[in-house]
Amino acid sequence: MFTREHDPSLDVFDGGCLVLRRDGEVAGHVATMLGTFWSPGRPLTVQQQVWLVVVWADGERERVEDYPPWSVVASIRAGEYVEDDGPHRGRYTVTWLPEVESEAMRAELGVTPADF
Repeated sequence: MFTREHDPSLDVFDGGCLVLRRDGEVAGHVATMLGTFWSPGRPLTVQQQVWLVVVWADGERERVEDYPPWSVVASIRAGEYVEDDGPHRGRYTVTWLPEVESEAMRAELGVTPADF
């Protein structure tokens, strides 16, 4: 029988939305979703993972996934998002939107469950 891991501290990532800022200016948003996955390294455990859709201010989108040991999640918890490549390379401060604002912003950005 499978064991399902659940870390309540990750619940904020289920349907969340963050604002990315650089030098005080809004640079984009990150929509988040909590999911699960199976790994051959832990065949009897279903683990949690976090999906992110980054929507940059210029309209570019990218999908990111994170799972234990949580490099992106740890960065967000520390108050920043780091983009390593491309035209948006750099460090951004992050601010979580309240639940109602998250839902509205995800709708405004056109982010749906199919994007994850």
